[in-house]
Amino acid sequence: MLIQPKTFFAIHMFESKPYEDSAGKLEVREPMVQSGLLGEHETYSFGWQEQDSVELVQQSVTDCFNVIGSSAVVIYGAGAHTTQYWDCISRLNVVAIADKNEGLWGEKLNGLPIISPQEIGTYSSNVVISSRAYEDNIYTELSQLYPMAELFKLYGSEFMATALENWCTELKSRVLAFKPDLLIHTPTHVKENIPKSFFINLKRHLPNLKILTIWWDYDEENEESGYLEYERDVLEYADLVIENSNASRLERMYQGLAPYEKHSNPERVIFHPTWFDPSLFYDCGREPKEIKIALFGSIVGERAYWVDILKAHFGSDFHHFGGVSGEHRNPLPIRDYAKLLRSTKIVVNTQTYGFRSQCKGKVREALQCGAILLEQDNYETRVFNKSYNYQNIFYFSSEETLIGEITKLLSSDLTVQRVSAKNICYIWTKLIFQLLK
Repeated sequence: MLIQPKTFFAIHMFESKPYEDSAGKLEVREPMVQSGLLGEHETYSFGWQEQDSVELVQQSVTDCFNVIGSSAVVIYGAGAHTTQYWDCISRLNVVAIADKNEGLWGEKLNGLPIISPQEIGTYSSNVVISSRAYEDNIYTELSQLYPMAELFKLYGSEFMATALENWCTELKSRVLAFKPDLLIHTPTHVKENIPKSFFINLKRHLPNLKILTIWWDYDEENEESGYLEYERDVLEYADLVIENSNASRLERMYQGLAPYEKHSNPERVIFHPTWFDPSLFYDCGREPKEIKIALFGSIVGERAYWVDILKAHFGSDFHHFGGVSGEHRNPLPIRDYAKLLRSTKIVVNTQTYGFRSQCKGKVREALQCGAILLEQDNYETRVFNKSYNYQNIFYFSSEETLIGEITKLLSSDLTVQRVSAKNICYIWTKLIFQLLK
């Protein structure tokens, strides 16, 4: 086991949240620092900021308009990105919105039909790709499907080049000056990540350096997405990788099943759900549970369906809070969010998309704050709970079971199983150090 390692945190932030609210700080840095097991530590946080995206999208839409004018255009992407930037994108003559999610076909977004990618040609030969993380992947797919179409990117490959160079220069300077025993890296979107060559070079300068990488919710539906290639790169230099939300994919990875046949060193990856800053997410046992039912997070994907059901059945007893994207965008400061969780009796947590399930952060956040968790049934959360056996997690899979479980729980005097947040963070960190010995 590492003893009081001198630790450097490289916190790469997603654009939708500032450092104080970032997953890298809340789910990795704070639990480890507050465990008391680290030695001297330093943090460098960096990342593409939302204002950068706003300015770039605005300019790209203007450039697109200068080319096609008022001609009809299809937007590819019916998710949070399109909703977030709709005021800007709608300057174009949008006639339809395409998306690969079959569950959305036939629905409408902003009054426009959501269609399959195969239908694009019947609406227009002009397509704007509304996605940052998957822009290159979508461009490749559409180029093959519609070789004569006019395709427009909102971001392009150049926008990250300068930022990446600056981040790498600063990160290398800080790490070499600090000379840590352990480097903890929390990456973000594939094309924004620090490249493999950087970390390999860093280890040449610091041969005793251990590197821990955290994998978030990666979408690996096809080889072209870039995530599989990025994972293979990480496995060449990382001493330990934590997958914090999806155990089933690791089961396939260990067996060398598709799409992981080319992943070397899969034994370096473990399923180890992250916990959260114990100074914010805790249950003191004294705060009244004034909120009966709440759902937290963006109304994107299929979550809107469940929000509508909860509103219809429980009226003012139900509350929807926050969300960093989507139609009802209302990001909550992290302290306000944690306080609301501590004040809630029943937290309803749903999956976002039907084609992907995960053990979401809301699971651990709700448990740390002393709430009853009503979880949309999924294999990943059940695997997580095999290690903890919490009695205050309940599951639903339909409108009927959701309403039935809430009705029972509201009238019950269930004693919530209390979670010692500080103790969990200590155990979580200790296990990591044992694996890195």
